Amino acid sequence: MKRISTSLVSIIIVLIIFFPVFVIFEWAFSTIWYGTSLFPTQLGFRSFVQVIQAGLGKSLILSFTIAPLVVLFSAIISIPAAYIIGTKDIKSKRLIENLFLIPLIVPPIVSGIGILSIYTQLGLIGNYMAIVLVHMIGATPYMFRSVEASFESIDPSIEEAARVLGATRLRTILKIYLPLVTPGLLSGSVFAFSWSLNEFLLTLLLGLPNIVTLPVFLYRYVGGYYISPGPASAISVFLIVPSLFIVYLMEKYIKSEYVAGAGIKG
Repeated sequence: MKRISTSLVSIIIVLIIFFPVFVIFEWAFSTIWYGTSLFPTQLGFRSFVQVIQAGLGKSLILSFTIAPLVVLFSAIISIPAAYIIGTKDIKSKRLIENLFLIPLIVPPIVSGIGILSIYTQLGLIGNYMAIVLVHMIGATPYMFRSVEASFESIDPSIEEAARVLGATRLRTILKIYLPLVTPGLLSGSVFAFSWSLNEFLLTLLLGLPNIVTLPVFLYRYVGGYYISPGPASAISVFLIVPSLFIVYLMEKYIKSEYVAGAGIKG
C-alpha cells in the first residue's frame, strides 16, 4: 500500500511539473496540429522563425545581459551586509534580515507603481540600467539570504585565528571567508539570475518601449482574449532551457543548506 501511494504521488508530481513543459515543446515545434490529436501532425520550426523575425534576438540579448548585471550588483551589495549580519552579534539582526525580505512580501505591482512616478520624473522609463536596478529589488533578498547562511555556518574562531596571525579584516574576508562562502554565493547567483530572467511586471511597467525582455516579448502573444500558442511556446522554450540548466547546477554543485538559506526564515 505504501509503495502504491508513493508511486501515485510521484506520477502526480511528474504530471504537474513535466506535462505542461511537454505541451510547450509540442506547440513550439508543431506546424500542423488538429485539436482531436494528442500529438502534432507535422513538426517544424515555423514558430521559431516567426518570433525571430518579430525581434526575438533583441529580447534575448536584453534578458541575458541584464540578468548577469543583476547578479553582479546584488552580490556587491549582499556580501558586505551578509558578512556583518552573519558573523557579528547584532541586536537588530532579525530586524535587518526582515527588512531585506520585504521586497519578497510586497506585491510587485505596488513597488512598480511607486517606482513608476519616480522614474517618470527622472526620465528613466525604458532606461537599461534603471531596469537592472529594478530587477535587483527581487534578486537581492535571495542573494543576501544565501550568502548570509554561508557566513553563519563558518566557525568564528577562524577569523580570530587569522587576526591573531596578523591578517587584516579585508585580507581575512578575501582569503578566508570568500572561498568558504562560494557555495552560498553560487546559490544566491542562481536565484538572482532566475528571478531577473523571469521578471515580467516591473519590466512591463518601467521598461517599455525600449526594454523588451523575453517575458515581456512573450506577452505579445498571450493577451486577455487571445493566445498564439505556437509563437508563445517557442519563446517559452528560451525560458525553460536556462531554467533546466539552473536546476542542474543546483543539483550538482549547491548543497541543500545553501538553497534552504535563500528562503524566508520563520
